[in-house]
Amino acid sequence: MNPRQRIIATLEHQKPDRVPILLFWRDEIWEAVKKHYRVETAGEVARILEADLYRYAEIDTRWPDFEKRINGELNGPFGHIGQTILHDERTFEDPWGVVERVGTDGKYLEWVNGPFVENNDLDAFPWPSQDDLVYDPDNLAESVRVFQEEGYWVSCLNGVHPFKQAWRMRGMENFLCDYVADPEWVEAIHERFLAYNLAINRAYAAAGVDMFEYWGDVAMQQGMMVSPESWRRLDKQFWKRLIKGTREIKPDARFFFHSDGDITLIISDLIEIGFDIINPLQPECLNPAMIKKIFGRRLTLDGGGSLQRTLPFGAIEDIKREVDFLLRCCAYDGGYIFRASNVVGFDCPTDNVVAYYEAARDYDLSQLEGPPAEIPEPPCMSIKF
Repeated sequence: MNPRQRIIATLEHQKPDRVPILLFWRDEIWEAVKKHYRVETAGEVARILEADLYRYAEIDTRWPDFEKRINGELNGPFGHIGQTILHDERTFEDPWGVVERVGTDGKYLEWVNGPFVENNDLDAFPWPSQDDLVYDPDNLAESVRVFQEEGYWVSCLNGVHPFKQAWRMRGMENFLCDYVADPEWVEAIHERFLAYNLAINRAYAAAGVDMFEYWGDVAMQQGMMVSPESWRRLDKQFWKRLIKGTREIKPDARFFFHSDGDITLIISDLIEIGFDIINPLQPECLNPAMIKKIFGRRLTLDGGGSLQRTLPFGAIEDIKREVDFLLRCCAYDGGYIFRASNVVGFDCPTDNVVAYYEAARDYDLSQLEGPPAEIPEPPCMSIKF
């Protein structure tokens, strides 16, 4: 199978030739693993690990107000940030008016400010519209077609996650208070994001893109950041309308939802409104095997590798035990994509990272006949650190 065939089989809950493997690593890990294998490029690493790389089509957004204020370039902890509005040598502003600062160690970003922290007037911000999208429909469709014919699954990352983008523009404390004190404002900013997302999604859908990815946390390890009732009243309606509006153009478009933390209470809602994949199955606060048992016929699961315990602190035996747990409990009928539960960071030993992905690459799915008789606890929970 090529990567596209493997992903399609997995999403259709058919057991593929092997589990799909995605590499989601910080630059430090890429460099360390290249050195380990004595190769020069990330592509060579991906070939060694038989990773199923996605391809991403691209639509740009024209930001006239931002572009005329650009005054420099910056490198950040996750790579080249590019041309931006520099407030000082470490502090920068993005097109959405969000200000962040690179930490003194260069390893993390710190949120600083946003356009609605002191003023919640939505009309004061220069929102992009459909007219600000920069792309050629024919060229976009041709790029998608070529990627697909080359055997790749084609995805889109351009959309705005309403919860994440809103708190970044409003400030987390302000925005959480808005759910209680001013839910109409939450609805209003969601409407702005919906208009933007629909314009992008419809263009991508018309070009034949396979999947739409949304990355933004709505939960902590102890539960949701806002009550499930508030999420259902506000966020759920946004997602329902976005998915419906996209599938009016491409009925078989797939949707991917990321949130760290324990989102168990809203998984049924995500299924109801049309999400196909949930990520990252953070095993310290939910059990991927249990999620598979309850929801696995209606969802594809993505992730589950422990980044708090196993990858940074486990022995090689712990690494192999976790890979076996994830594949044995989640991949017996397809419906599972292998990777860690978030970006693999610099605190993970190279030997652990290599062992983790090689074990998944070499795992024989044919030995899996069905779900385990009993639901085991994630192996990471027995690792002491």
